[in-house]
Amino acid sequence: MDGSESVNPPIPLTILTGFLGAGKTTLLNRILHGSEGQRIAVLVNDFGSINIDSQLVVGVAEDAISLTNGCICCTIRDDLLTTALGIVHQPDPPERLVIEASGVSDPWAVAETFLLPEIRSYTRLDTIIALVDAEQVYQEFALVPTYSALIVNQVAVADIIILNKIDLVDTTTRAALHEWVRRMVPSARILEAVQADVPLELLLGSDAVLHQRSVHHHDHGEAHHHGHGEAHHHDHDDAHHHSHDHAHHHDHGKQFQTWSYTAERPFALKVIRDTLKTLPTGIFRAKGVLWIAETPERRALLHLVGSRVQLTFGEPWGDTPPQSQLIGIGLPYAVNPDDLTQRFTACLTDVVQAHGTTEPLTFLRAGQEA
Repeated sequence: MDGSESVNPPIPLTILTGFLGAGKTTLLNRILHGSEGQRIAVLVNDFGSINIDSQLVVGVAEDAISLTNGCICCTIRDDLLTTALGIVHQPDPPERLVIEASGVSDPWAVAETFLLPEIRSYTRLDTIIALVDAEQVYQEFALVPTYSALIVNQVAVADIIILNKIDLVDTTTRAALHEWVRRMVPSARILEAVQADVPLELLLGSDAVLHQRSVHHHDHGEAHHHGHGEAHHHDHDDAHHHSHDHAHHHDHGKQFQTWSYTAERPFALKVIRDTLKTLPTGIFRAKGVLWIAETPERRALLHLVGSRVQLTFGEPWGDTPPQSQLIGIGLPYAVNPDDLTQRFTACLTDVVQAHGTTEPLTFLRAGQEA
């Protein structure tokens, strides 16, 4: 037996995919907290240089491993393989491996990593689950053809498609989404969800076969057209620019751009809310863990998806020094690092007043409809 063979049964692998803001981290948290007694290792790949998603995986920080860069290809694929090998070679390996892929990555690149000789006998691809934001998906199609192709690729390889946020669409849109998915992936299981709440017994344990998936995936032809010189190319050498001590951006080719920001002073709630409302419409996803002056003892969790912005208040900071970390992604014209850094720095305050509400805040961005 060589080093690439395992004496233990292969570890089932679940891949979560879906475009930005579709609800992957919410579903991941549901899987983790609904699978008590099962040892699950988590790999989280986020689109920015700060891995916000790994911070939002509640209560399993010791088992959540971060991979940053957003696109599971190029060097990040090497990191994925190295990290996964470290997990499967543990003396007491996990019973399941769950990977939350970045919203701008192709899940098949993840699956292909686990076909490599070094690891294929240690893991077994169980399920690819794609989440679709029922409210935003048609707006996402309208942004740039690249996004349409990416969403199609994510859905086309899935065993299970979850139409998430289904409560935010009318019956006509609901029926159209079912028809779109069924036309593209006739054999997939389609589930509807609010807040990614679906019975876990419908998600795990499908015992999918890699060979069948490989044939299925490569039959999509035009749907899967992003060669690394076209729609989904990444400049990892010159893309990382510093415009501020605590802010930077990453240029994923010509299609979209990311920006990250860190601050060690709190945000004034009203000012940060007004700033979020008036961000350029070309910024279509932002998320972060924020320090808010009016509720300084608790982490504030930011989610901006399309027209909707939500701030919720989570766990206390405890022994962790409070700070704000956020990332955004959008069209290149909208992601101006200097402008965004200036906008958010203007929201900082030195006055901490612990009297604010911890009720969730949900609002629409200026000039946009629900």
